[in-house]
Amino acid sequence: MIKDKMKTKNDQTLEKFLSSSPGSLEYITLKSELKRNLIDPGILERSDRTSEALRKEASTILDAFEAITNGMYNPEVSNFIETVPDDSLLSYWKELIFAIQAFYKKDYIEMVDRLEKIDPGSALFKFKPVLLHLSGKDQILSTNNKQKKFIDTIIKDRSFIRSVITEIIESLEYDMEDLFLETANLMLQDLNRNYKEPAYRFAVWSIETASRYKYSPTNLVTTCKNIFGNTLAYRLTAIALEKEEPDISLLFWIQSLISRLKSRDLTLEETGAYFTIISRLSEKIQTSQDKFYLESLSGLIKTIKYELENKFSHISCKTTDSNNPFEELIQLSANYSGLEENRFRVNSLKTSSKDVACSGRIAEQEAGFRPGYVSTPANKSKTCSSKPVQLTLFD
Repeated sequence: MIKDKMKTKNDQTLEKFLSSSPGSLEYITLKSELKRNLIDPGILERSDRTSEALRKEASTILDAFEAITNGMYNPEVSNFIETVPDDSLLSYWKELIFAIQAFYKKDYIEMVDRLEKIDPGSALFKFKPVLLHLSGKDQILSTNNKQKKFIDTIIKDRSFIRSVITEIIESLEYDMEDLFLETANLMLQDLNRNYKEPAYRFAVWSIETASRYKYSPTNLVTTCKNIFGNTLAYRLTAIALEKEEPDISLLFWIQSLISRLKSRDLTLEETGAYFTIISRLSEKIQTSQDKFYLESLSGLIKTIKYELENKFSHISCKTTDSNNPFEELIQLSANYSGLEENRFRVNSLKTSSKDVACSGRIAEQEAGFRPGYVSTPANKSKTCSSKPVQLTLFD
């Protein structure tokens, strides 16, 4: 109720502020009041009367706050909000975001410097004692209910992550496949409940790591299908396996495209982006002689042609007769991947989510562990998995 009243007051103050004459006493007073009490930058984004520049600032601040509190980091967004001037309505939000970022980096000097720039009379100043308490800089002797709940939640979450990362490190160091897969599965499901983007990143890392260590990623891929749905699971797996097992990655890219085509929400440009990736992989691995693999690939090509004809009937799916399915894919790709704008689509397809840094950053801070940088044992081959992904996953 109090929060709703605060939002309503912010909305009213904003309307008065936008109606006042810039430079007037009323304008200066309302701007100061709004800046101190702004608990939702979204009102600036939603208002039809907000300037385009301020609306862009608000949108970026909202994205950055969501990302940083989910354990993610986007350097482009950080560079932009750093340019938000000190007299902006959103300057306290800027300082809070950088303070939280510094907290996760354990750069407590930077954190304190940022917090000092937030007006003690502002709504966001309430975060200061909590962050100081969590960093060990200044303990809160008597926490209120909201502070206690917030602190307990963060401490509990970080303790869980710390224990999980420790288990993952040990499982890889001692080559304990079952422990690694079980722990990664639990972590993946837990992340997905509250942190979708980090869950996508962790899925890619865990499948790639399983493949690199010659563990079967099948259970992880199945988990991804169950929690993310087939379409996204296929794409995440394709990304994860592209380096270690490009032949299997190709199958998942094709299956991801088929799944998207069946949903009927795929644009021609996105289809072209898929085919750009598919064509590159086909050129890279077209020497494969495995009979079962080639039969699986040929079956997927027939399916993709059928779906393409249903979706884009004005574009030919014909290819010259060839016993080489890789060559057939390359020919098929030429009909769809020639658009210049596909370059940008390809970049979006080949990231597991938004353009953000790896979600393992919290793990780095808590356990000194950097996903993707665990050394592979000397007796482990990096060429392919001895227990490959089962193609029945496409059923």
